[in-house]
Amino acid sequence: MDTLEVFRKIDLDIRLNYDSKAEFGRKVGLNRKKISEFLKTLQRNCKGNDFNKIASILEKAGYKITIEKINHD
Repeated sequence: MDTLEVFRKIDLDIRLNYDSKAEFGRKVGLNRKKISEFLKTLQRNCKGNDFNKIASILEKAGYKITIEKINHD
């Protein structure tokens, strides 16, 4: 698991379940600009970011991070 995989899941969710990134942003409490910045950060998939470092260490230790959608509708 890395940030690109997280990006793909969130991007797909936005495309399927929201009319816009702004609508998704309202749900999670961020404005459209912050959502765009957040998604770009995930999409860049920099190996040095904290999430990727943690995921790499956990995978080497035999663990796997998974993301599961929780419906709060």
